[in-house]
Amino acid sequence: MNRGVLEQIPRSSLALLLVSQGVVIAPHVPRMALWTLAFWGACVLWRVWIYQGRWNYPSAWTKAGFVVLAIVGVSVSHGIQFSLDPAVALLILAFALKLLEMRTRRDALVVIFLGYFVIATQFLFEQGIAMTLYQLLAVLMVTAALVALNQSWNRPRPWASLRTAGVILLQAVPLTVVIFLFFPRIAPLWSVPLPDAASRTGMSETMSPGSITQLGRSSQLAFRVEFEGPPPPARTLYWRVLTYSEYDAGTWKPGPLDEVLDPPVHWVGAQSEPLWLRRVATEGEAVRYSVLAEPTYRPWLYALDFARPLTRATGLGRDFRILHQGPVTQRFRYEVESRAARLDPDLPDWYALRETALPARVNPRTRAFMGQLTQEHRAPRVLAERLMLHFAEEPFHYTLNPPPLGQNDIDDFLFDTRRGFCGHYASAFVFMMRLAGVPARVVAGYQGGEYNPVGDYVAVRQYDAHAWAEIWIEGEGWVRFDPTMAVAPERIERGAEAAFADNAEEAAYGNFAGNRLWRRMDWMAEAYYFIDSLQHRWNVLVVSYDASLQNRFLRDLVGEVTPLRVAIAAGSAAGAAVLVAMLGALPGVLRRRRSPLLRFHDAFCRVFERAGDARHPSETPVRYARRLGLRYPDLDADLQVLGTRLEAALFGPEAGASQQLPEAADSHLRLARLRLRLLLLRMAGTFKRDRGRSDPGQLS
Repeated sequence: MNRGVLEQIPRSSLALLLVSQGVVIAPHVPRMALWTLAFWGACVLWRVWIYQGRWNYPSAWTKAGFVVLAIVGVSVSHGIQFSLDPAVALLILAFALKLLEMRTRRDALVVIFLGYFVIATQFLFEQGIAMTLYQLLAVLMVTAALVALNQSWNRPRPWASLRTAGVILLQAVPLTVVIFLFFPRIAPLWSVPLPDAASRTGMSETMSPGSITQLGRSSQLAFRVEFEGPPPPARTLYWRVLTYSEYDAGTWKPGPLDEVLDPPVHWVGAQSEPLWLRRVATEGEAVRYSVLAEPTYRPWLYALDFARPLTRATGLGRDFRILHQGPVTQRFRYEVESRAARLDPDLPDWYALRETALPARVNPRTRAFMGQLTQEHRAPRVLAERLMLHFAEEPFHYTLNPPPLGQNDIDDFLFDTRRGFCGHYASAFVFMMRLAGVPARVVAGYQGGEYNPVGDYVAVRQYDAHAWAEIWIEGEGWVRFDPTMAVAPERIERGAEAAFADNAEEAAYGNFAGNRLWRRMDWMAEAYYFIDSLQHRWNVLVVSYDASLQNRFLRDLVGEVTPLRVAIAAGSAAGAAVLVAMLGALPGVLRRRRSPLLRFHDAFCRVFERAGDARHPSETPVRYARRLGLRYPDLDADLQVLGTRLEAALFGPEAGASQQLPEAADSHLRLARLRLRLLLLRMAGTFKRDRGRSDPGQLS
């Protein structure tokens, strides 16, 4: 066979390559433009026609035109920017275009390696269990194409290629586990910021009354929490994220974390605590918990008041929110301890000035209303409770679809529309308290969460987003007031989804009706909780397996973590993994070393060896068959045919040219018939002997 034929791509490999390419690209389809998908389909069709001889390979100018078309198309679809989506789109287009110039096995290898790379890029977008299992299928298909590429041209065996690829992947599992557990952890590739990160951040740098409303319609997961012990009641779970201190034109934004003398953030591991933190007076028992936060591409984290972070790279801000040292670009697990406390019992003058500042000449009706109310109630707590009563007594409505507000947004809300989400009520409450000269601020975060009894954790989703108010009372510090409790207490007691699901209009607007369908059937609820808990464990133990978790694992395994102990443990585990893979591959290797002819000869001999007629080493197949024929006359015909075929194949003139069994189908049929008839003969002989022993005439 000449070199040109040897370099050709086998038919089975080409078929597997085209199928595997479709499997690899499928997860990217939701992010692909329609023309990109059509472009790939055209390349596949052209490649099939090339194989069939209906079309020729494209010329150099045609290929150059396709490359230019791909670049221009991606630029138009994704914009001229350096981000992940257009980069992956270009890679997929190159993956498809390579089909058109694939002539030899070497070209096919390039396409196969590109397939592995495209599989890896999918994990930049999603790392769930279902996607991981699907990507294992994609790896299996690409590996099968690689196996088929090395098969004989005239003996295509696609199913054998799939089986071989599966065995290879199984053999790689033990060593993969060892490398995952012991190899030093580095930042994963999926920490690359995604272009749609802004749509997945949850809380925003600024808050207008309608911004949290948008989050209230999303069921996307924000974070999961595992408590040490029973979780507190859902109504007490106020997860602080951001504190808004500055108000302008209907929008709130955080104030700068400035402090005159002390640092504005106390990071875990710092030598000394700032004065503002030492002044906090804690009360009661601490609640410890761990939080697994989803990526937000922002530095803020989630915690209950008053929180003390316990994980490196986290810190407590001057406004008592938890921060990360950099943007959270991957799932991040951290430990927190919270307890009741008096925050800022002595508020600095500069801080009080900032928390009472308001723009002039806005919301005149609210100013007039508060001017009258402050004449009747001067104590901050009494005034705050009077405002809570006002919200409860007046016809205010809690809704996901509030009407738009004008320039005087507080006036419009309090006296005209009276319909709003939590942000509307918190914003109006803080504005009115500041008009009375009371330091007040808006706190945004999440309230409540859903307890998973299977996984024993609380899952908090975007529709749990909430805003409340804090006012400063002398001697008490910052005190929480939640005006939503006065208007819609069911929101705090039962959660946003449960509260809105009872209202058909609100449920449809917030997409809650379908989300609660599974709760109506016990078995569906249990299945949901089980699947969600599996995903949580996967995120904790696999996706979030970072350096700290690895150090904890190594401490449990070897005690004190030293380079020598880690090397010994990793080397031992790697050696054991390689040994397991070798033992698993040994039976197949031994089977492959013996030809089908020898395996049939061994099977033929074993049939009669079990009956007590083993072959003597000096007997040829024909002599062995003759001896057996004398012992079993009824089997003589099949014995002589098989003995003659085996001897001719093993010792005849053409012995060694082929290790295949002559007339394999008929020979296997005869051997099966011999095995069955011999079994029947032995059973009949045993039956006769048993009857002879039981004959009464033989006992006299």
